[in-house]
Amino acid sequence: MNDRPVRMISGRAGKVLVAMSGGVDSAVAALLLVRAGYTVAGFTVELIGNEEFEDGRPESGEMRSENARDAKRICDMLGIPHFIVHMEERFREEVIEPFVRAYLSGKTPNPCVSCNNKIKFSAFFEVVDELGYDFLATGHYARIEYSEEEKEYFLLRAATDKDQSYVLYGMSQRELARTVFPISALSKSDIRRLAAEAGFPVSEKPDSQDICFIPRNDYARFIVSMTGIAAEEGDFVDRDGRVLGRHKGIFHYTVGQRKGVGIAADKPLFVTAIDAGNNRVVLGGADELFAQGLIADHLRFISDRPVSYPFFADARIRYAAPAVSATVFERDDGAVGVRFDEAVRAITPGQTVVFYSGEKVLGGGEIVRAL
Repeated sequence: MNDRPVRMISGRAGKVLVAMSGGVDSAVAALLLVRAGYTVAGFTVELIGNEEFEDGRPESGEMRSENARDAKRICDMLGIPHFIVHMEERFREEVIEPFVRAYLSGKTPNPCVSCNNKIKFSAFFEVVDELGYDFLATGHYARIEYSEEEKEYFLLRAATDKDQSYVLYGMSQRELARTVFPISALSKSDIRRLAAEAGFPVSEKPDSQDICFIPRNDYARFIVSMTGIAAEEGDFVDRDGRVLGRHKGIFHYTVGQRKGVGIAADKPLFVTAIDAGNNRVVLGGADELFAQGLIADHLRFISDRPVSYPFFADARIRYAAPAVSATVFERDDGAVGVRFDEAVRAITPGQTVVFYSGEKVLGGGEIVRAL
């Protein structure tokens, strides 16, 4: 086992600012960097809760969450500075509100992807610069390598079973050059062991499983509370438009869902599509969930070099999905088409398709529809 950061900072002197969530991963990331001899500080970004403040906007440095207090305790134990930064309004504008709009339009967005693209590896670098640091470190499970031959940085899968490279596909060359992922060579059990040995109170803190801004993971209730728009009932239909029953509002459903459909039929029925314009949810059998391809837009690639189409890749259509071999081709409308070597289940508009070449992340985009 290697307890040192998997990627050092290219032999350059520099100060590292660690994004600390209050969890065990970022705590151990800071620990490893301190042990490796870097000049280190931690910072915690408060993202949620502006609407709950009774005494106006928080002052800079004011802690509002238990996660921030946990991060501060870790920094105190390591003897490093800890900063608090408030980004509640920015998070609301760039992550929460687009998430709600997407759900109302019949999509199933991935807010963790948006958060990484628009907050963690965009706004966080503004904090790094403002506080006078050189590099950003996080507790993500992924690897960064520099190729002398290619003269650019690669984003790679983590060296362990846990891998978060999928949500990082939008990182730029400039961001990769200034980022460190210290824990990417460690297993979760190693992370918890190191934290326990260091006496960290978060060593057994459970990982977050739900979307951070949705209480009890109740999407529909959250959307109603955000918009004041009550769920509007509509028709369940089959692919030919025949009415099968009534649904309780389109944002209660996503492609591939079976639970909660509640329609009696001679075979199990799944959500195969959401027709937001007509307030209809399309149902079908398990075989109707499979498609041979998709269209994706809002593309981002790791390399700065022009993309040469068509190209072959392994494609993942959601965070936990297996990679499937595919051909990616350019379309006249600026989007791409993805043709899979084998049919793929439950391609979902609003989710993200990410392209890999072996362990290397090439890029990705937002799924528009199945082909």
